[in-house]
Amino acid sequence: MTFLARGTLFAIVFCTVLAAPVAAQLPTTFTNLQVLPKDIRQRPLIDMMRSFALSLDVRCQFCHVGEGDDLSKFDFASDAKPTKATARKMLRMVTVINEQVTSMGEPAPAGTAKITCFTCHRGARKPLTAPGGGGG
Repeated sequence: MTFLARGTLFAIVFCTVLAAPVAAQLPTTFTNLQVLPKDIRQRPLIDMMRSFALSLDVRCQFCHVGEGDDLSKFDFASDAKPTKATARKMLRMVTVINEQVTSMGEPAPAGTAKITCFTCHRGARKPLTAPGGGGG
């Protein structure tokens, strides 16, 4: 198993275990989804948000309106924070890049690495511009 595959497996297991208490605090239907599928289910959404937080070393309030650990008091639909708009732009960019890569000639073989948040951020809030370069 490659390093990337082990890391991905770890992230999935880690996110799934940690997301259980979070699920009880969140609604089961979501509003103001502009990039993610409108019919996304709670578990995949929580897992995705958890992976963003882990990839960027941030908490929910980095993009969403709310404070503390009581997620039932957060206004997840609000667009008040500019970081949420930035996240949407980045998600669109990642989707376009991955679609372009897989549309070049032959279909990508199963298990082909794709661009993710971690590709550029590598655990930093701002994308790192060069190996060992300043992010933040």
